[in-house]
Amino acid sequence: MEDAAASESLFTTGVLTTRDGEVTTTERFESSVEDYVDEVAGRTREELAELVRERVEREAVVDPFAALGAEDSRTLAELFALHDHLTAAADGGELAAADAFLSSGDWLSLLPVLRLFRPVETPTDGVPESFVPVPATHVPHLTRIYSPAVVYVWLDDCSPCETVKDDLESIFADPQEVMPFAVYGPDHQEFLAEEYQVTAGPALLFVLDGTVDSRIYGAQGRRGIEAELATLRELAAGD
Repeated sequence: MEDAAASESLFTTGVLTTRDGEVTTTERFESSVEDYVDEVAGRTREELAELVRERVEREAVVDPFAALGAEDSRTLAELFALHDHLTAAADGGELAAADAFLSSGDWLSLLPVLRLFRPVETPTDGVPESFVPVPATHVPHLTRIYSPAVVYVWLDDCSPCETVKDDLESIFADPQEVMPFAVYGPDHQEFLAEEYQVTAGPALLFVLDGTVDSRIYGAQGRRGIEAELATLRELAAGD
């Protein structure tokens, strides 16, 4: 399923709607998410893994989803609610090729988009368009689920960050086959330093299966970013 069709499926299945000129999640979807938040609360990681396994066929992503869910119950609640909506649409014939979409695992690519509709907890002014803002502590799990990935670490009042942001928006105006995440560095300094040895910004981490393959510090230009993305895609294709 193409990116545009995948995004449209969120509207077709009743996950997203437009209200007062703004795109937002539907009340029905939010109600389902709230129910699942209550259901997963207090579960062990092993129990969470079993709940994920009931809905996700790719065994490789079950453990990272369970680990992420142990830290952030809303992620699993959104995963389960999204699966319910897509399944209902497939059963009702509302979404063409929904069965193939679900069985292929492609539907998982819709999940990060739902983070854009959560209450804002950190600044987002420096997040490039197409990038999904996430806490740094979620990155180790997300980059095992979504691979290859690029993680952009940005700062406030940072001229090089503005340059990198513009470069990334230009590059990701077209699909790159790389999942783009953004982290607000000042909120996660200790974790970024310990986990990724990132002590300054802007920084770009090019990640394959949860492991940083390469990185770029500062504003090194669009060509350098494109070269690293190309290398990352080649490595992913060779897996």
